[in-house]
Amino acid sequence: MEMWMLVGELMRARAREYLASSPLSPEAMPGLRPPATPAQIGALEALAGQPLDPAYRSFLSLTDGLDGFQYTMPLLGCRDWGSPERSALASMFRDIVLESGPLDEVGLPEETHVFPVFVNAEGSAGVLMLHHGDDAAERFWWTGAGDNMFFHTFRDSSPT
Repeated sequence: MEMWMLVGELMRARAREYLASSPLSPEAMPGLRPPATPAQIGALEALAGQPLDPAYRSFLSLTDGLDGFQYTMPLLGCRDWGSPERSALASMFRDIVLESGPLDEVGLPEETHVFPVFVNAEGSAGVLMLHHGDDAAERFWWTGAGDNMFFHTFRDSSPT
């Protein structure tokens, strides 16, 4: 058995133990995936039109996304962009956010590139990866239900 598979099984067992005493149901347990290849990560970076946050890149090299996370808000991986359902929902969320008001209303420059990394099942909330220059302090923007929150890194925006 390969090491990543062993680690995955160990994490699943620990998650089941935690969820057994948690108000969450076992169906909400995070689902690990096989890691993304360097080529897949490079293709995602090209699709995003921006450099990937180093922690997000590292995460994808361990598990290409995560299901059953944050109450049905999957953390999108490279392979999700090959899924018509997930990529359409993520693109729709991004487009709605961009069309609902200028980026400068939340303090972002007009030339900011935005790319979804989390989107809930309804497409009403999510986290967008931002890029608007090398010196940008915030790289991730959680938005939904009229609320906004900014994070410096991928690690800050998620409990991973």
